[in-house]
Amino acid sequence: MLAPVRLLQAVKPSVAPALLVAIASSTAIFAATPFLLPAIAKEYEVSVGAVGWMSTTQLGGFVAASWVGGRFLRPIRSVFITGAVLGVLANLASAIAPTFEFLTAARFVSGVSLGLAAWIAWQAAFGDDQKTGDVAVVGPLVGVVVAPGISFLIQTFGVDWTFVVLAAAAGTPLLFARQVPKKDHLHPHRTRHASTRAATAILIALGAITLGGSSVFVYGAAIGEELNGLTPFTISLLYSANALVAIPAARWTGRRGPAGIWFIGTSICAIAIAGSRTGFIFSAALISWGFFFFMGIPAAFSLLAARSNFPEERAGDAQAVMALGRVFGPLMGGALLAAGSTGALAFAASATMGSAAVLLLYIDRERFLVKRRPRILS
Repeated sequence: MLAPVRLLQAVKPSVAPALLVAIASSTAIFAATPFLLPAIAKEYEVSVGAVGWMSTTQLGGFVAASWVGGRFLRPIRSVFITGAVLGVLANLASAIAPTFEFLTAARFVSGVSLGLAAWIAWQAAFGDDQKTGDVAVVGPLVGVVVAPGISFLIQTFGVDWTFVVLAAAAGTPLLFARQVPKKDHLHPHRTRHASTRAATAILIALGAITLGGSSVFVYGAAIGEELNGLTPFTISLLYSANALVAIPAARWTGRRGPAGIWFIGTSICAIAIAGSRTGFIFSAALISWGFFFFMGIPAAFSLLAARSNFPEERAGDAQAVMALGRVFGPLMGGALLAAGSTGALAFAASATMGSAAVLLLYIDRERFLVKRRPRILS
């Protein structure tokens, strides 16, 4: 778990290691979800579509924590510790869950923990391209290791012991808690401000992107196994490759171009993942997704910061709306998969992300015109 953070320290990240560890542990738990879904479905004897509610509930807790954190909490040590402790307890409870309903409730608490960790980390980075890149790259770094690791744990030790390992991961940030200040010295009496119209539109686009994306991505392991005949180990390697190609994308220091262009790429990948019946096409799309998505997200965050009067206040909003998209995405995907409509899933996911990408392209164009207009008038 600490290896990705040590790698980031080697390149002198601009974000406190405590926040990187929090994002790393949070990412590890989220990355385990696609592999846990089919395993939990078998253990609790429920359908893959039904077990998607577990993911939805966890993301519901993430949304709640992101929204509450951005409005009523401060990024201080007590909140940091509370979030980590909740994560440990939630994953231990998941390991001993007697029923699927109990497990679902435990995942909600886990989502609260993940939401607090993401909010604390992103609010410290928002509006700064270098810090945004440092936080964004943690996800791919962790994903490279987590995908095959989680697959191995589930197949070797089962779901319950996998949750025990996730509990240990959730507690890792406690080792770095002293690095988080006890008081918010930058904004001790911060007042919330309404977002601009452009910022609101960008937030809607981000929510739509994660809605369409999660409707396919969270079921990637199940689609790969059932429809493309790939083994769980092969799929875990594909998820690692997805994360591997995302590392240079997240750490990109040059011009990224319009965010919308990259999300058009992810919309094409969604069609290939859900609609193909060829292992090669599925694999190529799943891997390419990592590069496109992590080129697009920092670009979208930079656009959001540029079109906001108070960028740090939009950090929690961005995490909340993206998590909200991830709440309803698995519901949409699960319903379409349960009905056997993988073609409809491919179209719905692609259309949702494509529409959001067009909106982001329009906002980027609008910003360009605003910058050029004074020269034209002069």
